[in-house]
Amino acid sequence: MPLVDYASDSDASASNPDPPDTDTDNPPPKKKPRTGTAAESPPRNPGPGPGTTSTPASTTTSTPLPPLPAAFHDLYASTVRTTTRDDPTLHQGRTRQTPHVPGTWPSHVYIEWHPPPVIHSLLTELISSLQEEEQQQRVEITSFLQSDLRAPLPLHISLSRPLALPTASKDGFLTDVQGAVAGGGGGIAAFELRCSGRVEWHRTVESGRSFLVLRVHSTSTSTTSSTQTARATAGEDPNPNTELTGLLRRCNAVVARHGQPGLYQWAEEAGEEGGDKKLGEAFHVSIAWSFAEPTEELVAATERVFGGREARTKIQGVQIPVDGVKVKIGNVVTHVALQQPGRRAGGKGARNLLGL
Repeated sequence: MPLVDYASDSDASASNPDPPDTDTDNPPPKKKPRTGTAAESPPRNPGPGPGTTSTPASTTTSTPLPPLPAAFHDLYASTVRTTTRDDPTLHQGRTRQTPHVPGTWPSHVYIEWHPPPVIHSLLTELISSLQEEEQQQRVEITSFLQSDLRAPLPLHISLSRPLALPTASKDGFLTDVQGAVAGGGGGIAAFELRCSGRVEWHRTVESGRSFLVLRVHSTSTSTTSSTQTARATAGEDPNPNTELTGLLRRCNAVVARHGQPGLYQWAEEAGEEGGDKKLGEAFHVSIAWSFAEPTEELVAATERVFGGREARTKIQGVQIPVDGVKVKIGNVVTHVALQQPGRRAGGKGARNLLGL
C-alpha cells in the first residue's frame, strides 16, 4: 500500500520528525499543543526586512494627575451616622462640647488643610515616636492625621466654636457667612500661612481633652496696619495673623447675630492692650489629642521628639495655602472661596488673551 501523501508543512516537519501514521483505518489523532519552552517563548523580533521602514517604539510618559477640586472633599467630610443619640463609645470616648438637641444643627466654621504627602509622613512619624515614648506612661495619644483605616485626613484651623443652629436660622447663617467672608467688595483675599515651629499642648476645659497643636503665622506683611507698624517700631510684637484675625472677627460678628458664642472671646476682652497680638497667637492646627493632662513629663517628651533641629526646620518650612473657608452645617459642607489676587469683587479681574 502506498504511503499517504500529506500536504507539506515545513514547521510541523521541522519540529516533529516522526513519520506520519500509514494506517487508513485509524486516522492519526489531532495534534496537542506543545508545552515546551520553545512554544512558550515569544517569537524574536526579526527586525525590518528589505523594503520596509522601521518605526520607533512609542514611549509613554507618566503625567501627574490634576488635584481634586475642593468641593470633592466636601462630599465625604462627614461619617455615617449610626445612632440618634450621643454615644462616646463610637467616637473614641469623646463627648460633644455642645450636647445635641433635636431641631438644632451642629455647625462649624473652619479652614481646611490637606498636608502634602511629605509633610503628612513627617508629622505621622513624629507623632508615632511620641506615642511609643508615652506608652510606658500609659498615655494614649490619638492622631488627627489618619483614620482608623490609616487613610489620610485633612486638618483644620477653627474660625468658630462648635455651634448649634436652629433649623429656622441655619440657611440665613450660611448666607451671612458667605457675605461676610467673600461679598460686598470688601472680602479678604487668599493668603498663605506658615508653621512657626512651636509645637505645644493646649488643654480645653469644655472638651476635657488636651490637643497637640502647631502654631501658625501669616507669611504676608502687606496687610500690616499703620497701628501695628507703629507698635513694631516701638518694640512691641505685631499681630502675627492679620488675615486670620480679620476672618475670625467677621465670623464672630455673624455668630453673635445668631445668638451663638464667639471664638477666642478671652482675647477680645483684653482690649487694645495686647488684644490683637493675643488673638493672632491663638490660631493653630491640631495634629493629635489625648485625655491626659499636659504634665511636665509629657511636655518634655514632646520637646524631645519635635524639638530636634532637623524636625523643627522641616516644620518651620510647612506652608498652608488659604483660598477659602468651610462652613459645615449638619453633614453638609459649603466652600466659601476667598478673593484671588488680581481679581476684583464679583470675580472680575484682568482677562487673558481669550477674554476669560
